[in-house]
Amino acid sequence: MVSNFVPYLACANCQCVSPSDCQVAPTNYPAMKPLYLSLCAFAVACTAEATSPTLSIARVPPATLRFSWPSNFVGWQLTSTTNLSSVNWQPVAQTPFTSGDALVVLFPLTNSRGYFRLEQIGSGCVFHASPAVIASGGSSTLTWCPVAGLTYRLSPGPGIVTGGSVSVSPTVTTVYTLTASNATGITTNFTSVIVNPCGFASVSNWEATLTFSYALAPSAPGFSFNVNRQAQATFRLTSFGPGVYAFNRSASGLVSINDREDDSSSGSLITSTTVGLGPPSPLLSTFVLGINCTSNTFNFSAIVAVDAIDTEIGPGGSSSSPRTAVAGQVAILPHPLPLASSTISGSAVLPVLGPFTTPSNDYYIPNDFIANDMWINGVITDGTAGTANVSWSIAPAP
Repeated sequence: MVSNFVPYLACANCQCVSPSDCQVAPTNYPAMKPLYLSLCAFAVACTAEATSPTLSIARVPPATLRFSWPSNFVGWQLTSTTNLSSVNWQPVAQTPFTSGDALVVLFPLTNSRGYFRLEQIGSGCVFHASPAVIASGGSSTLTWCPVAGLTYRLSPGPGIVTGGSVSVSPTVTTVYTLTASNATGITTNFTSVIVNPCGFASVSNWEATLTFSYALAPSAPGFSFNVNRQAQATFRLTSFGPGVYAFNRSASGLVSINDREDDSSSGSLITSTTVGLGPPSPLLSTFVLGINCTSNTFNFSAIVAVDAIDTEIGPGGSSSSPRTAVAGQVAILPHPLPLASSTISGSAVLPVLGPFTTPSNDYYIPNDFIANDMWINGVITDGTAGTANVSWSIAPAP
């Protein structure tokens, strides 16, 4: 995004273990309190004025923070620092994704203390195309917010451009690159124009971000479970044939699995856990996107995995071993392609299916040892086990 940088400092109220855990910030920042992340279960930022977004912060066990703010504030970014007196506020590395009516960032909880704020980097200044989907022979206007002292270059196209917009009439689906440069560096942004009929099928590369959240703690005589899965994973997809795109082994994001099974059915307590937190593992992760030009629909199937540690504790002692664990499998059956956006996005509350269930609609499957045991050991007696919150954003990429 290219725009003037306007900071906004959020204030926060912490709900902590004890009142002393939330200390008042230095007097030169009267509107902000430190988030003692190891102690604070939840914090909500308040806004200084009505035109500023509300920042919500929640802790997702075992070691993830969930930041969110209203999705209409697209010109804001989340920044952080570990020292409130420092001027070195840095944007977080994680890319926001859309979940319902909110923009969400999943952030790994690694420090005992941290400060977070939203900074405005532009309102309506995102490089974008309007309309983003055109018929063959039509035109679209690419728009950005020029900043004095920067040189802008558009590709493909005329090269150096002035002003804040240019009209384009691509004959095929095109990803446009806008670079802004001066003596201190270069910033690059992308936007796409889809040219119908079925311009989505002529995209060369996609960047697909999949997020999901699932938790369940069922029990039955002799067994108790606690299954908790979180993911925000971004996959690079490349063409593998007409209308088919697949994961090219390049992925980023944060995936968490925190499962526990207590088995006392034999008279002795055996506790099994699977714990993992990190980027998507390319070993078992997959993402396949399909574009159907006949029905003008899309579908996808994805498996998100993470490196984890299995631990078993029983009467004979304990043992641990590393492996790659599946945090979840998501399938979205054919849905209509968007009519006015070049990004395929959506969100849904999906049924959670067991290992012996035949799906007939969109679904989420936890698909790992401890979760599968909920069905195998008879704790879950039907085909479904609650619901999972799932969202996706699949955009053309250079």
